[in-house]
Amino acid sequence: MDIDVKDIGKVTVVAPHGDVDMAVADDVRVRLTQLVDRGRALLVLDLAAVMYIDSSGLGAVVAAMKHARAAGGDIKVCALEEDVRSVFEMTHLNTLLAVHATRQDAIAAWG
Repeated sequence: MDIDVKDIGKVTVVAPHGDVDMAVADDVRVRLTQLVDRGRALLVLDLAAVMYIDSSGLGAVVAAMKHARAAGGDIKVCALEEDVRSVFEMTHLNTLLAVHATRQDAIAAWG
């Protein structure tokens, strides 16, 4: 799986490309937690190029969220495709994480 990482000021944007399922969920979790461990705890997870996410993928996002929060940061998600948005809503993950329409909105929300 390709995961683009871009620092924009104090915020780090992480944009995976492809399905976030059992096959790649651990890679996503590791990448996010490594960023936090390197002091990049203000994360934007841009899911525009993710058409499918399963429970393993959601678990990776939650694990990374907890790690980021423990380090004084958090994860904001953005650009959810309709199917991915439905999964976030069904699992109520959209109530635990700030969900933004665009990458720009999510970055701006860090102030």
